[in-house]
Amino acid sequence: MKRLVAGCLGVSAAALTLLGGASSAFAGDTVIVEGNTAPAPVVGEPRSSGPNAYLLRSGLFTLGLAYAPALVVAIESDRSADDHLYIPVAGPWLDLGNRGDCNGDCNGETANKVLLVTDGIFQGLGALQIVGALVFPQSHGVTVAGGEPGSDVSVSLAPARFLGGQGVMAVGEF
Repeated sequence: MKRLVAGCLGVSAAALTLLGGASSAFAGDTVIVEGNTAPAPVVGEPRSSGPNAYLLRSGLFTLGLAYAPALVVAIESDRSADDHLYIPVAGPWLDLGNRGDCNGDCNGETANKVLLVTDGIFQGLGALQIVGALVFPQSHGVTVAGGEPGSDVSVSLAPARFLGGQGVMAVGEF
């Protein structure tokens, strides 16, 4: 049982890494404004532009891809516990809890339970990505430029990926 749980956790961690990772920022994504033309310092504030589009798209894709087979099983199955599969995210877990004892041929029952757990994990990951898109809105880099006339001062902040995780990269000319 411990191996099954460890295997499911490993698969879900790998899927989360592949589906929920952030993309790298490139130097071409940042606009640096020259300080010679502005008489006073200009400070740009980070702006939110709504939900994080990457997380929203990947969450809808993951949830939809995991919910489609569950919906087909709910429609085609004669088993009463499979009616819970009409409910997204919670349906696989309700079905797993209400399956009861196997009557007749039980050869595929273990495989069915493993598929229910896998489906429940992926539906949950998709739902978490959709919620994450709303909690972590998409924002743009901040550009600070200006200074005294004749001085070239510019600082640009952009999202970046580092060895230890995600962060902010600052590039400037003083």
